[in-house]
Amino acid sequence: MDPRAADLLSRPLIGQLGFHGLDGYPRVIPVWFELRGGELVIASPPATYKGHALSRDGRAALSVSTAERPYLIVSVVADATVERLAESERIELVSALALRYLGPDGARLYLDVWSKEGHPGDGELIRLAPRKIRFSTS
Repeated sequence: MDPRAADLLSRPLIGQLGFHGLDGYPRVIPVWFELRGGELVIASPPATYKGHALSRDGRAALSVSTAERPYLIVSVVADATVERLAESERIELVSALALRYLGPDGARLYLDVWSKEGHPGDGELIRLAPRKIRFSTS
């Protein structure tokens, strides 16, 4: 992987996840993600639309970019899989993502609200195995 792409993917930038919706039309949604072992991982509640759609058609894309010029952009084309994420693993991943995106104080507040009603339960893990990663500037 291009080190510039790896650097950008390691920053707390919101990813834009693209996939084919259940009706066949493209969808793009913002997601928190993390690069782990060459894959991009996304935590999700169970039985979401994106989980159903990606289980049916695993072709996916994810892009991130900086907000200042020159714009740094990473585009990833990937094969997605969706698997059950046990509650303990879900808590660990969501905690790591909250810390990555919100910092220590923001993560603590987010996790307090997220787990307010007790245990969050099992969820889904979306894994994106990159086929192609492209770094560009504009």
